[in-house]
Amino acid sequence: MIKRICLMFFLLVIGTSVHSQEHSKDTAAIQILDKMSSIFGELKSVGFKTQVSKDVAFANNFFIKEFTSSQVKIAGPNKFAIKVNGDKQEDKYSYNGSQVSYYSFTNNIYTIADAPNNLIETIDWLYDEFAVEVTSADVLYPSFSKDLVAGMDYIQYLGETMVNGQRAFHIGCSNDSVTIQLWISNDLYFLPVKTLITYLEDPYAHQHEVDFSDWEFNLEYPESIFEFSPPPGARQITWLNQKN
Repeated sequence: MIKRICLMFFLLVIGTSVHSQEHSKDTAAIQILDKMSSIFGELKSVGFKTQVSKDVAFANNFFIKEFTSSQVKIAGPNKFAIKVNGDKQEDKYSYNGSQVSYYSFTNNIYTIADAPNNLIETIDWLYDEFAVEVTSADVLYPSFSKDLVAGMDYIQYLGETMVNGQRAFHIGCSNDSVTIQLWISNDLYFLPVKTLITYLEDPYAHQHEVDFSDWEFNLEYPESIFEFSPPPGARQITWLNQKN
């Protein structure tokens, strides 16, 4: 069972604040978040696509907009396959329960590393050790609602709206470090449609926006998609630990 699908994304930004000027947590918003989290707690596998727009530091506190898309397949408790495409990248990450592999289609290079034996620890390990964010699915774990409520000073249900052709519940959250907007589908599944995070603590505010689509639940994915074999002529490189 998938217990959590995240990096340390929200753990970095939802620390409790003692200086926030407004403290309000709307029960209607929390109920919607709880429903979304409970759905993901029941899944054995999940697939989806994302479109990501994020502000990336360029120079002298100047941010530029970077766009990527991804296709994600996750099978609990210890497998994922993720394809990431951007303007200057085409990458694949695979995890088979014991090793993580990275392959760059653009440069025909790859690396393989021994990894923890479960999904949660492996995704966190990739971020902590190598600064690799393999997925934008930061909301897809069962304790997300609880963690968000604990970390935010303000949570409010903002009403219904149409997002990407879907009717969605709009929820806003904030503390002194970040504001978060979530759009959650108003249907049987309460799926995330869009998230928008605005970071406030750096010299300039910057954003990370994700659109979700093409959801799949509890499918039997072929084991081969989680394995990696180097293509002909591919060059192996060393995955450098960012702490070294």
